Parts: sequence; C-alpha cells; structure tokens
Amino acid sequence: MIKKQIIEDLKVELSGKPKRLKHIYGVRDTALKIGDKYGLDLEKLEITALLHDITKYHSKDDNKKIIDSYFPESQFIYEEYNDEILHAFSAYVLAKTKYCINDGEILNSILNHTVGRPAMSMYEKVIFISDYIEPNRTYTSCVKVREIAKESLDLAVFTAIDDSIQFYEDIGSKIPLIAYKARQYYRPIGGKI
Repeated sequence: MIKKQIIEDLKVELSGKPKRLKHIYGVRDTALKIGDKYGLDLEKLEITALLHDITKYHSKDDNKKIIDSYFPESQFIYEEYNDEILHAFSAYVLAKTKYCINDGEILNSILNHTVGRPAMSMYEKVIFISDYIEPNRTYTSCVKVREIAKESLDLAVFTAIDDSIQFYEDIGSKIPLIAYKARQYYRPIGGKI
C-alpha cells in the first residue's frame, strides 16, 4: 500500500527531525478532522498530508535538481518563490514520479500548500489550512486562524494568507505574486474588506 511506503520513507527522510515528523502527523490529523466535516475523501487527504513536506529538508541544490527535471519554467519558480517554499514543487514532483500519483487534487494540494492560490479546491484549502493550524503550531496568527476555521474555511484561508503576507512584508522576504492574487480572491469570500 502506498500510504505504508510513504510513512516508511518519511521515517528515513526525516530521521533526526522529530519535530517535522510530528508536524506532518499533525497536518494529517487536522486534515482528516476537517475533511470529515466536509465529506471529503480521507484517504486522499491523508496521502497528501503525508507527502506535503517530504522534501522539506532536501538541500537547495537537491530541490532545484528535482524541480529542473520536471518544470520547464523552473527559472521563474526560483525568481518568484523564496528558498523556504521550494519543497512544495519538489514534493509535487516526487508524488508524481516516485509514488506514481496522478490525482490532481493530491498534486495541487501539495503544490499549493505553502502560499495558496485563487480558487483552490476543497482539498487544497483543507491541506493549506491544516498546515497552518495543526496543533503543534502556536504562533498568534495560527491560534487565531484555528478558531476561525471552526466556523469558516474561506475566512480562515483569507486570514492565513493575509497574515502571512503582512509577516513576510514586515521582514522584507520575497512573496510570490500568486499569494497576493489568492488574498485578493479570498478577500470578498472571507467577508473582510
């Protein structure tokens, strides 16, 4: 079974990184809870959550090799995205190539789990929010968004994107244009002006 293989690979990939493994399982558990509320395919969510950070601790060069092997627009990715979120692209490639996953819901959810995008599917929103609010995360925005997610997934998505953009602007970090587009898309849905 693919899930068993992924779990074994995670143990190897993240040996010596117990906090990251705990985070991944926290994302999985959160995604399953939210997904059950919305009647989503829990097996699909579990596989996605397990894979979303599988390349998080690959070196920058290793992430780039994986990305270069699959994305013809890799130069644009490096110009647009900061190094900390390249793992979303390399994990997407690994899901396709190593685990032979062709399900667009899984792949897009892995790809967009860091900054989101406009018009995300329910699976994408659940993984995006689960990554942001899983119980091992305790920063102020996370706690706030965790409460919002109990009532409105879209408002939680908007708030997480908005808070993240404000944080990264404040520290002068690179923010991809798609994050701004996602914020603009979810602003009216989230009910905030």
